[in-house]
Amino acid sequence: MATTINEIIKESLESIKAEHLSLTPDNYAKVFCKVAKQKGVIVEDCQKVEKYVKKLDATIIADMKRFNIGSVDELLSFLVAKLNRANEGDALKMVSALALLTKRVLQAITLLHDAKATNLANASLERLDFHQNLQSIELVKEKWFDFISNYDDSYLKKLDVFGHIAKDDLEMMVRDVLRLLNKDDSLEIYKGLVPLIVASLSPSIASGMNDELANIGHELRASPEALGTPAFQKEIKQLISKRITLDKEEVKKKVAALDKILDEINKKIVDLIQSSNLSHQQVKIIRADLQKIDFSQDGFESVHSKLLHIASSLENETRSLSEKMMSNQETITKLQSRITKLESALLVAKQEVKEDYLTHVATRRALSNELERVEDAFVRYKVDYTLCFIDIDHFKNVNDSYGHEAGDVILSTVGKILRKYIRQVDFAGRYGGEEFLVILPSTDLAQAIHFAEKIRNVIEQFKFLYKNERINVTISCGVAQRSQYASKEEVLNAADTLLYKAKECGRNQVMPIL
Repeated sequence: MATTINEIIKESLESIKAEHLSLTPDNYAKVFCKVAKQKGVIVEDCQKVEKYVKKLDATIIADMKRFNIGSVDELLSFLVAKLNRANEGDALKMVSALALLTKRVLQAITLLHDAKATNLANASLERLDFHQNLQSIELVKEKWFDFISNYDDSYLKKLDVFGHIAKDDLEMMVRDVLRLLNKDDSLEIYKGLVPLIVASLSPSIASGMNDELANIGHELRASPEALGTPAFQKEIKQLISKRITLDKEEVKKKVAALDKILDEINKKIVDLIQSSNLSHQQVKIIRADLQKIDFSQDGFESVHSKLLHIASSLENETRSLSEKMMSNQETITKLQSRITKLESALLVAKQEVKEDYLTHVATRRALSNELERVEDAFVRYKVDYTLCFIDIDHFKNVNDSYGHEAGDVILSTVGKILRKYIRQVDFAGRYGGEEFLVILPSTDLAQAIHFAEKIRNVIEQFKFLYKNERINVTISCGVAQRSQYASKEEVLNAADTLLYKAKECGRNQVMPIL
């Protein structure tokens, strides 16, 4: 028993240090009793609250369950508060004061320039004025809970295209919008258009224009104001026309080559059927495969027609083998069932390669592919990007305290928040465990830090609930801009290093700090 107590004392001290708690008698007693309970050791001093509670009235015990009472001091505080509330006159005054406070808060909400919130506040005031009963108050609570749960301010992201606008304060937002409206700087407008034009001229199907695109991209970045000259605009139009012509010629070549291959396939299949060496089962599989091919979405209508013609030829040639087909129908049915199952499994596997099954953001492999793509755009066309590494703080403690199912709920919700707040051009994925990586194209360091702070604040304020219990969740972030480093590996390592620096500095923050 002595050895067990020593272990409990050691683990209690380690828990206090890990949770950054002050080593006070109260904190030590709470942690000690918690560890002892986990190890199944009954300590008499830890049973005092339960012993006293058993002597109380059942209504008082029921009221106590709403409070997480774990010590004798907390029990005494609860009982003192209970006794202080026994004065009915004071309670009525408190209810009246809280009702008046609620009305003042609702009146303040009507002044916040939000139509939905104003309408709901006015309706709540009207109900509180004319229907002051428990049912009416519960209805008002539910309406405001629905409003908070469904509130969506993503429409404010539409302002991002005009520049940096503070969205957390209405007065500051109006000030920033007026500043942008009064700003008359054509050079800044041209600088913003340059990466869009370079991206629109990037290779699509055909090659052969890379040098020309690289030259014009260099000229635009060196002199953005050249976009306003008729000569440069004419040059861009000529490049677009040339790109379209090259693409059309490339498509014609590909279709012609594919037609030739299909003709050869058709001849070989007919020869195999005529030689009677091709079984019905093989023919059936080939025909099913051909029916699945559909290039119409790529504009290859003639290719699609040719494939259907081959399928019809195969069907006509195999009619003479009908007796053998009937005898093997059971086998064919089983094969078709297997093919269907394999196809379904293949579709699921392909989707899982791109999307994380739990968070529904990109997988690490998809992140790697996207990082290669933005890196190629940076090297070839100087289109900058920024990386944001995100890690959930104390995630192991969540799994240990609430179970892995609670951890999965938090991971899934963080993925949902990232999908909601990133732009259409951004790319978010699960890097591993509780780590996420967001790729922000055409975003400088200050804008990326602002984004990371937004995500950090949303997650800190979010109501993570598991089995009706609130779980406080925070994140740490590291942000790095590609143009400040020599390679994509260096910028990735820099973002990761800054993430761990944020954790060492206390977590729930973004590094670097502006």
